[in-house]
Order: sequence, then structure tokens, then C-alpha cells
Amino acid sequence: MHILRRSVTALSLPVLLAAPLVVSQPASAATPTEATGQSTIVDPAFNPADAVRVNEDGNPISRGNPCHDRAFAAIPTMQLSVPGCGIIGASKNTTLTYSWYRDRGQVGVCVWAKGFNSRAQTTWTQAGCGTGRRGVSVHWGNVSATKQIKGMTASGVAGVQWG
Repeated sequence: MHILRRSVTALSLPVLLAAPLVVSQPASAATPTEATGQSTIVDPAFNPADAVRVNEDGNPISRGNPCHDRAFAAIPTMQLSVPGCGIIGASKNTTLTYSWYRDRGQVGVCVWAKGFNSRAQTTWTQAGCGTGRRGVSVHWGNVSATKQIKGMTASGVAGVQWG
């Protein structure tokens, strides 16, 4: 029994040593030193299962981009979308591009895109109003988080595809 315990301890040791590398502090609570240093800030809602690491221009570094368009229903009240794909910013200068288009309904939509400022605090950038917009660039930095939009219509309901 004593030998079995040692083998289990030996197998779990590398996992225990790796734990301090994960930043568990919410992105909004990051200090300026953490946000401008070399470590990546991790947003509390981040899910690393399908995350992709991107360079400063928002292009995937190691594998194909698993980010697919997401559906969003806009109504006359500001709504937050479900989280999109997970992004790991490679440096403090990383930017991402959002695109969206109305695919259902006849009313105009106004959309804001999630990003992060230099202190790793969440920001919302106007991504346009109307029937869609391509190539809206937002600052992301060295943050691990999920893309997200929020939006609304003046009246009625509209379906939006975004990514």
C-alpha cells in the first residue's frame, strides 16, 4: 500500500508544480504590473478547451482558427451574447477583429465588441449599427478570455451572426 501511494504522488507532482503558472485573478482585478508584464491575464469566464493563441494581429499561432460564427438575437433592450471562442493574446499589443451581419428580421441593430484596455479591464467598442460591419478592430492585449458582443435594436427583433 505504501508503494502505491508513492507512485500516485510521483504522478501528481508535475501537475502540482504547473498550478502556480495559471493566473487565477479576474481580469478586472489585475494590477498594472500584471497587465503589462509577460504573463497572461486570465478572465474568469475563460474556457481553455477550444482556445486559440493569437499573435499581435489576431492571427492563430499554432493551429487553425476554431472560431466559428455565433448566433445572437437582438431586441430593444441591451443583451449580452453567449461567449464566443477562447482567445489567448500573445502580447500586450494583440488586437482582434470582429465582424457581424443581420441575418434575420428587418430592423437595424447596434453592436459593441468586447476587448481589453492596457490594464486588462474589459472594454466595449462600438462595432456599428445597421445590417452589419466587417473588420472592427479591438485591443485585446495579453489576456485569455472569450470573444463576446452585446447589442440591441430600436424596436423589434433581429438575428445576428458574429465572429
